[in-house]
Amino acid sequence: MTSTGELAAHLSSSGYTVDAVDWSETALVEARTRHGDAARWLRLDIEGDHAASLSADGYDLITLRFVAPFLTYRDRTLDVLGHRLRPGGALVLITPLAADTPAERRGIALAEDELARLRSRWAAAERHDADGLVFLVLRGPRQDEAAPHAAAQRNPSCAYNGEEAAARREHHFHLTDRYYGQVESGRKTIEVRVATPQKAAAKVGDTIVFHDRDNEREVDVIVKRITSYASFEDLLGAEDADRIDPDGPREELLLTLRAIYPSAKEVLGPLAFEFDHSPARPGRPMPMTPTQYAQTVPHHTVYGCLYVRDEHDRPVQLRSVYGSRLWQFPGGNLDAQGEDPLQTARREAVEETGLEIGLEAPRLLLTHFLPAGPRMPLNKVGLIFDGGRLTADQLRRIRLDPAEHDMWAAHDLADWQELMAPRDFARLDAVEHARRGEGPAYLITHT
Repeated sequence: MTSTGELAAHLSSSGYTVDAVDWSETALVEARTRHGDAARWLRLDIEGDHAASLSADGYDLITLRFVAPFLTYRDRTLDVLGHRLRPGGALVLITPLAADTPAERRGIALAEDELARLRSRWAAAERHDADGLVFLVLRGPRQDEAAPHAAAQRNPSCAYNGEEAAARREHHFHLTDRYYGQVESGRKTIEVRVATPQKAAAKVGDTIVFHDRDNEREVDVIVKRITSYASFEDLLGAEDADRIDPDGPREELLLTLRAIYPSAKEVLGPLAFEFDHSPARPGRPMPMTPTQYAQTVPHHTVYGCLYVRDEHDRPVQLRSVYGSRLWQFPGGNLDAQGEDPLQTARREAVEETGLEIGLEAPRLLLTHFLPAGPRMPLNKVGLIFDGGRLTADQLRRIRLDPAEHDMWAAHDLADWQELMAPRDFARLDAVEHARRGEGPAYLITHT
């Protein structure tokens, strides 16, 4: 498609970022020699090679200069390229006209009927004739016909070759807002069509892309079953009408289908396409790397701790030597690589009390969120697990780390309320109520 690179260089000088593609290495070498870094020079057979080297973000303009007559799978290839266009983008096809081309060179040109077919597959098509060439400016590829998905070309095994390529075809169905909403909400799982050549070509395992006629929404599904019938009566006698139209009266469905497909179309044979909620297309690339994303969101710290009690179910807490001398549960912040909150709570409990507690699979009692504020510039999330009861022998074996705590105590809630600031007691009270199943398992504490 590069020829010797003049068009690519011109587009580059006009402000475009250009990918210039040709299947000939010789042409690419000459273009690169003449025009240097004006474009990314890519060797690619657009029909047979995978397209991983092309921009995943799509293109505002795609030009095919003296290429279309040589395409073996012209409709498919242009459909694929059309789906690489960004919204508002255009595909420009430049070709000689067969009527103006000597018979012996007919293979390098397109005839009027071929041009008409190309134009019919696009929502908007402009034609310009100059110097014996036809310039077609195409926008909005029509999606009524089956077309292979552009993403399929990212895998070399998905190149167009025989039955394997056909098995990966994509079919585009347009729905009114009502029916699209039923598919989008997961309630409609059977679509009824008639056996036009395009629909009859569909196979189990193919992709259906449903489009909302009123906007640009679309959803992709995998065909699980295709069943043909002699009439709509036969179809409705065998299929679950609620899966075809979950919002409409069953007795009106036959009238609705015949209003959409009059008798001249019904005789083609109704088809029931069954699908489930499995995605057919690969997911879109994430807009940024995980590292880039982490730089865009507020940062958090996370803590994990264990809620322990004595044999009388009185909460046990440790008094901090720092700051406001808060009473705390055994535990701490996640500051060791590879630990999860429960592992942190267990490790910190050993360091702070000398006891190994919470060794089974303790229940998560409370998720605690502290939004950033004057006292702490970062949001904080805490996970508080049920550390169970400590025996009298375990309590006697508590050995505090004097660098962190200087006292431990067991009190009932009323006594703890006297000892603690209201904001701090609120967490203890919420944990105890959650343990009893008497309160929510989520608490927000504002600093």
